[in-house]
Amino acid sequence: MIAVQTIDRVLSALDALTDETPEFEKTVDFYEELLPLLYTARPSLEGLTLNPAWAQAKLQEGVPLLWGEFGSSAAAGTEPNVELFMTLCRLATEGGNDSGERLMQAFLEGLFNLKSTLNQVLTLDRPALTETARTVGVDLDLLESVGRFSLSPIAWAYRHAFNQALDFTTWRHGYCPVCGDWPLLGELRGRDKLRYLRCGRCGAGWKFSRLQCVWCDNTNKKELGFLFDPDTAARRVDVCDYCRGYLKTITTFDPLDSEMLAVHDLETMVMDHIATKEGYKRPFKQPLR
Repeated sequence: MIAVQTIDRVLSALDALTDETPEFEKTVDFYEELLPLLYTARPSLEGLTLNPAWAQAKLQEGVPLLWGEFGSSAAAGTEPNVELFMTLCRLATEGGNDSGERLMQAFLEGLFNLKSTLNQVLTLDRPALTETARTVGVDLDLLESVGRFSLSPIAWAYRHAFNQALDFTTWRHGYCPVCGDWPLLGELRGRDKLRYLRCGRCGAGWKFSRLQCVWCDNTNKKELGFLFDPDTAARRVDVCDYCRGYLKTITTFDPLDSEMLAVHDLETMVMDHIATKEGYKRPFKQPLR
């Protein structure tokens, strides 16, 4: 019941967004098909036994908690969901991308290992993914997208479990402590406007310095700045003139609802346009390299 209520709440927000911005209609239609799939695919972690000492040691080394655990027989719920993967391939095909059909056929023919490929997606190993896409003969962006959504239910389940048991206050990296992805959005939270980063893949949130670039760790104040949203003072884009990276940031009193992050990302698309027009980008880089 909770999952149904949550899906309805998110879809209602997306529908309202479509009313305001009709060009989002195709994206909303996609999410209306996608969200029920992802929620029903979230694994049960009843067999998970968390070792806090192990987890904190891993975090101190800057290693995301899911890295090295995906697909392990000792890690509950991390086996690839083949049914979800196949359904996502079909959904991509219905969207007019024949790469979805080729990807599904390649999997059925055993041309690639799903567990290894999803691990490449998890660790943002683009060189390996590029080779997989070339070997299979599919579009790299589609392979990453299908892989990312295939991983999402696992990442969300683990984020919820870890949030109940772990303290991320000592994490000082720009990438997510749970799944290793880069933040989708930033927050300036509460009366003191403390900066938090929010992961779009698993929904995790962690504190991060306001005077530091998420992407390159630059702390030179002269090279850090922000661009304003012309429609509201509650939104801005944090930018770095050293690496030319940017991150959209929302001022909020309470943490953004994890389930609504995709909605917030869509409703702040104007800020992406402002940033890219000024020559900034969201860099792609693999953590720990």
